[in-house]
Amino acid sequence: MPDMKYMDGEMADKFSSGARDYPEVTMKAILEMNRQVGKLLTDEDGDALRGLIIRHLVMPNGVAGSEKFVRWVAENLPKDTYVNLMAQYHPEYKAFEHPEIDRPITRGEFLAAMKEAEECGLTNLDPQSVAIRERLLRLKENEPSPDPGDVSPI
Repeated sequence: MPDMKYMDGEMADKFSSGARDYPEVTMKAILEMNRQVGKLLTDEDGDALRGLIIRHLVMPNGVAGSEKFVRWVAENLPKDTYVNLMAQYHPEYKAFEHPEIDRPITRGEFLAAMKEAEECGLTNLDPQSVAIRERLLRLKENEPSPDPGDVSPI
């Protein structure tokens, strides 16, 4: 179960102690994991038996490159690869020293990542990611004047 944290080497370098080659190394590793274990297989209870699960944490201001990540998955792996787009980013410790990541993600940032995943044809999104998207869409519908660029934190 790999995490794909950044799609941009500059972001990885800045926020993960000089790991400029992180995207390239991680993409190669994910492709190899897919070659070895393939699609996620579960038992009758839904428990994973084997297969690839990719996690990706949506970060503020596009730091993680979420839209680029889902396009990469769609172009390089089967469309039914299990992808967990995570909405739980919260700034801690030294994150407050960096304006780009010193706040939680917004509704709009998470919804944009989910929309891109669906538009790219990814068909096996984590049920919790889908549930969060549905809840955020309901919240937006119930607001007096929904704003497509919603900056309200999740």
